[in-house]
Amino acid sequence: MKLQDIFLVSDLDGTLIGANHRIPQRNIDAIRRFQEQGGRFAVATGRSVNSGERYCRQVQPKGLCVMLNGSILYDYEQDEIAKAFFLPPQARDYARLLTEHFPEIGCEVFAQRRQFVLRANQYVRAHLGNENLPCVEIDAGEITDHWCKALFAADPETKLKIQAFTESFAHPGVRFVQSEKCFLEMLPEGVDKGSGLLEILRQTGLPRENLVVIGDYYNDVEMLHAAGFAAVPSNAPQDIRQMADLVVGDCRDGAVADLIEIGRASCRERV
Repeated sequence: MKLQDIFLVSDLDGTLIGANHRIPQRNIDAIRRFQEQGGRFAVATGRSVNSGERYCRQVQPKGLCVMLNGSILYDYEQDEIAKAFFLPPQARDYARLLTEHFPEIGCEVFAQRRQFVLRANQYVRAHLGNENLPCVEIDAGEITDHWCKALFAADPETKLKIQAFTESFAHPGVRFVQSEKCFLEMLPEGVDKGSGLLEILRQTGLPRENLVVIGDYYNDVEMLHAAGFAAVPSNAPQDIRQMADLVVGDCRDGAVADLIEIGRASCRERV
C-alpha cells in the first residue's frame, strides 16, 4: 500500500497528546511529512469541537474528524459539522438518576457547539481548567440544546461504582463508556469512534483496509476493531495493547511519529 492510500486516524489524549497537554513536536513533524507525501490524517476523540481545535490547528487534519466519541463528525478545513447524533430525551432522566445516587460526582453536558456544567467537583474544575473554559453550573432544564454527550467525573474507585450502577437498570437509547480513569461518558446508543469512522469511509468510498488507527483507552476499542490496521501506544492498558496489530512507544515520546515512521519504512520495502 502506498502512503497516498492511507487514512491515518489518531486519538488525542494519551495518544497524540503527550505530557502537559501538548503534542510532541516529533508527532507534528511526522504528520506534516506524511500529509505532504499524500497521506491523509484525522483525529477521533472524546473532546468537543472547541476543545479539539487548538490541537487540530497544529496537525491540520484533512477531511472529517470524529468528535465527542462519535457524536459529531467535523470538518476543520471547512469549519462545519458534517453530521451529529443526539442523546434521546430520557438521557436527562439517566443523568439525574446518577447525580442523585452519587452526590459527589461531577457532570458535564456537551451539545454541538456548547458545553454545560450540571454539577462541578474537583475533577470537572480540573477538566475545564485544562481546556481554559469557565465553570458555571446550570440546571438541566435550562439547556435547550440537544445533548450529544454527558460526562460524569469522579475518583477512579467511584467511577467504577457508577459504571456498575449503570448496569443495574435498563437505559434504552444510550450507552456508557470509560473515556479516562476518572471519566464515564453517556453516548447515544450505537455511537462510538468506530461507527464514526465507518460513516466517514462510507461517505468517502475509502476501503476499510486503508484505515490505520491508533488509540490508547476503552473508548477507542470500537475504533481499533473498525480499522484495517490498529496500533496502540505502550502507555495503554494491557488489555487494550492486546487488541492491536502493533504496539509503539509512549505517547510522551511521540507514539504517532513511531507509527508513521514504521509505516513509511514498510511502504518503501514494498516498492
